[in-house]
Amino acid sequence: MATPRDRDSAGDYPEDLYLTPPGGGYELYRHKSAESKRTKNWHGLYWARQNEEGDYEIRSIPSSLGERSVPGGVLPKEGFEEHYERVDPQ
Repeated sequence: MATPRDRDSAGDYPEDLYLTPPGGGYELYRHKSAESKRTKNWHGLYWARQNEEGDYEIRSIPSSLGERSVPGGVLPKEGFEEHYERVDPQ
């Protein structure tokens, strides 16, 4: 499993996140303002993929080994792309 320690300087993520995609075409996205938000323990990261309608299905990022990524719902394409950007988990 990839952890933030395996990353280059592209992101400053909490050390306990496991950034292994859940499969099925999910890619890593981060809220564009995640660093400026003051929400405690919120990293702004989600696994996301576009569905047939073009909207984004999101899943959680597990914070410890053994946890599973869980569905987080569907976000409309326009709002998702306005607030989130794809990042490389490597």
